[in-house]
Amino acid sequence: MLFLYLFCVFFLSAFSCWALSRLAPKLKLLALPGEHRAHEDPTPMVGGLAIYIALTFGLLLDSGYKSFLPCLFLLCAVGALDDRYALPSVVRFIAQGLAAYLMILLTGVSLLDLGYLFSFDNKVLLGSWSTPMTIFAVIGVINAVNMSVGIDGLAGSLVFLVLTAFLLIGNPNQGLILISLAAIGGFLFWNLRLGRLSAHVFMGDAGSTMLGLLLAYLLIQHSQFTDGIWPVTALWLLALPLIDAVAVLLVRPLRGASPFTADRIHYHHQLIDRGVSVNGTLAIALVLQGLLIAFGVFLLQMRVADHIQLAIFLSVFVCYFVSLLWFTRGGKRL
Repeated sequence: MLFLYLFCVFFLSAFSCWALSRLAPKLKLLALPGEHRAHEDPTPMVGGLAIYIALTFGLLLDSGYKSFLPCLFLLCAVGALDDRYALPSVVRFIAQGLAAYLMILLTGVSLLDLGYLFSFDNKVLLGSWSTPMTIFAVIGVINAVNMSVGIDGLAGSLVFLVLTAFLLIGNPNQGLILISLAAIGGFLFWNLRLGRLSAHVFMGDAGSTMLGLLLAYLLIQHSQFTDGIWPVTALWLLALPLIDAVAVLLVRPLRGASPFTADRIHYHHQLIDRGVSVNGTLAIALVLQGLLIAFGVFLLQMRVADHIQLAIFLSVFVCYFVSLLWFTRGGKRL
């Protein structure tokens, strides 16, 4: 019965991608070639809408997650408008902050503590800073996922991998995770370069921001109860997108550009521009992220202190940042 239920979610997502792609020219939801984009043909950006339709179908049958749907809808709607009209960055950030605040109000999920980040004995309790820190963390995760939208299959596959890791770790939101996997799977059916030269559908900002909120919800909730993951473990579960996003935001100003200017300095663009195929780049990204997840889970199981884990994570970030700065020095690709 469960398999049939999940297949229906998968099928609805895949069918919605196909149906909405037919309407994309009229809706003007097309990703046109040019600038930092490498694809050659106009491609429908309706994958996010299709995922939301499938998620809504799946979650409406589970009363435990109905309160989360308005948060997803807000980002999906604003993301679709951004795909259509290229909204200013400030509008997108306001929408993301509002969605995070709604998540806190409607679901009760928020950051209450950050674990023992600075010592063995004193837990970092957020107190009155809980709401602003939760909003900050949610916006960070949303944009980390959003910045992973650069090559066919990357963002969807990374989110799929993290959700699968949640299943293996034992996240209590099994229903939400399985429904999300089925919905994303239907999108990836059209987005991955399997048996085709390019993706038939992109998820657009409607999908990437919505899935970023979904991951933020799961990461925060699972890190805030006794038998869950440690807060620092959440960094490892989304390590590659987080590290890349922060590094890029720091490198861009050093190259004389706005932190929010689209370019081709993300790791996936660097690999593509150096001759690695799209599927090869996707495989490298998934292997790296998988290894980082496995390492983070290993540290958790070995009960390595939070502040030591944080120091290791920051060391990995510094190595990545220096490498990215080196390979993009002088504003030119080597």
